Amino acid sequence: MPPSAVVLPPTATAAAAATAAAMAQQQQQAPGPSAVLTKLWESSRMFLAGGAAGAVARTATAPLDRVKLLFQVQAVPSAGTSATAYTGLGQAFRKILAEEGVRAFWKGNGLNIIRIFPYSAAQLSSNDQYKRLLADEHGELTLPKRLLSGACAGMTATALTHPLDTMRLRMALPSHGYKGMADGFITVARTEGLMALYKGLLPTLIGIAPYAALNFASYDLLKRHVYNASGDKKQNPAANLLMGGAAGTVAATVCYPLDTIRRRMQMKGQMYSSQLNAFATIWSTEGFRGFYRGWAANSLKVIPQNAIRFVSYEFLKSLVGVKKSKTDT
Repeated sequence: MPPSAVVLPPTATAAAAATAAAMAQQQQQAPGPSAVLTKLWESSRMFLAGGAAGAVARTATAPLDRVKLLFQVQAVPSAGTSATAYTGLGQAFRKILAEEGVRAFWKGNGLNIIRIFPYSAAQLSSNDQYKRLLADEHGELTLPKRLLSGACAGMTATALTHPLDTMRLRMALPSHGYKGMADGFITVARTEGLMALYKGLLPTLIGIAPYAALNFASYDLLKRHVYNASGDKKQNPAANLLMGGAAGTVAATVCYPLDTIRRRMQMKGQMYSSQLNAFATIWSTEGFRGFYRGWAANSLKVIPQNAIRFVSYEFLKSLVGVKKSKTDT
């Protein structure tokens, strides 16, 4: 053996080999700059697809959304209407058409689109991201994880867009007094303070968490049941529209009282000290039906809106080349 040769003991050789293998695995797992950029590009495409899907769905159902809002807040003195101004769906449509014209059904829709684009983008894309994060090594999700993903997605989107939602509600009223969106924000900030734009955030988060959880999980489970039962791997857009409408209706009906409380607390001059006080006041003065004012209009809106949004999102993701994950909606 040459004098310069060094023979390592077997344990040292094994340790060196294990260290080298571990370092190689870490280098393989650590995403390089190109992998990070690829992931960011895919996430941005998911975000844009979600925003566009929400904008299409909300514009299509804007008339029903405005009628629903008027039903929900007409009992509040600052709404500028009497508590019995709108008594039924048909009557509300005729009254708005006669007094304000056709364009009134889309009053505030510009602001609505500005709000709904980031909201829908954040909610739909983050739901997919949360599900990918929570899935096991086989890409499977339990029901609690699906519900958690939906709840987190709903709260993420809501926290980002609550000020826009508050202003949209106020501008949907017949006598809001604002010259436009910018004037509305400035007026509220000057006369009521910036925190007025976040009124009702807590009940909003409490309300959106179960709604988003039920909505996303119901849609996912309905699709799995239908397509597993039929054995058809190719999805049917018409069937998906029906399942999206069904999922949205169930979620909206269960969570509608929380939505009514949220809308009331966002109103200027609202008379509730807390969401518990709002619940007690509505129950004592208006009864159980008070929590479901505008429910019919909301249901008619939710069915097509939820259906269009889900199907549009899936189509647009495919259109912009987002690689479908096993956990994706």
